[in-house]
Amino acid sequence: MKALTIHHDFNLGLKLYTIPKTFLELIYEKFPNVTLKDINLETDNNNVEIYFGNRIDNFGISKYINLKWIHLGCVGYDSIDIEELISREIIMTNSSGLLTNSMVEHLINVITNFSRGTHFIYQLRSKKSLNRKNFDLYFDNITNLKNQKVLICGYGDVGSKLSKFLELMGMEIYTISRSKSSPYKNFTLDNLKSIISKVKYIVNLLPLNNETEYIFNDQIFQKMDKAYFINVGRGKTVDETALLQAIDKKNIIAAALDVFESEPLNNNSMLLKNQNIYITPHIAGLDSNYWKRQLDLFTHNLEYYMLNEYLSLKNKIT
Repeated sequence: MKALTIHHDFNLGLKLYTIPKTFLELIYEKFPNVTLKDINLETDNNNVEIYFGNRIDNFGISKYINLKWIHLGCVGYDSIDIEELISREIIMTNSSGLLTNSMVEHLINVITNFSRGTHFIYQLRSKKSLNRKNFDLYFDNITNLKNQKVLICGYGDVGSKLSKFLELMGMEIYTISRSKSSPYKNFTLDNLKSIISKVKYIVNLLPLNNETEYIFNDQIFQKMDKAYFINVGRGKTVDETALLQAIDKKNIIAAALDVFESEPLNNNSMLLKNQNIYITPHIAGLDSNYWKRQLDLFTHNLEYYMLNEYLSLKNKIT
């Protein structure tokens, strides 16, 4: 069997974005002719056959003229021209399913925190005024989720699983999806402006493309009626200036953001200074077991790739 080099971009120094030693050892044990190499964006051009990572884009693809397979360590591929991959017969797989549970748990945590007023507790605690009397000021905002309406924008793996949990809590589910597979009240993006005023919770899971860029803008936020807005999709689907204005105008009671127009978020950002915005630093999918599950997925796909049995690859996009 020929020697095979896999170029990767897991070199950010963070545990989710650094290949563990045990992962490498098990790969080399099972595939002794395989080497994983940290990609050099300046010099690695003609010799890249397999790209494993998250940061490849159309420019990179155009450089790697012998590229045959991309395996994304994430799910989204907003920055990649699928038609280009198809025309060059480049295979692409992603890591769909590996982060689903983590993201669903993150969203449930945020939604229940909002319904129970936990964000108000944080505010009172920071002011050293946390007691029942002061918390009573927020009485009208404290509810349970039964009969509350939630709009899930993007009905993929995460949206589908989230909806089942929220339905068990008695919520009324609305979805935005191109797919007709949603069993709930389903709409398209064209209906967003008309449906947004009818729901209490908005969960944004949309990918970024020409249709969704800044889809949550001033016109949409103005239609919200004392709503809760949550974004774990893509930062540039949201006009952050318009979001801040909507919070000031009480169209939005509180927001939770895990992704931003520009990352990492600047320490002087007005988003950080607004107490009605719950901020997390793009960690909704974080899971310490990620690399164990990635090992199962990647070794499966690598084995079938080396056998040229491409139809057996899991999570195949192209």
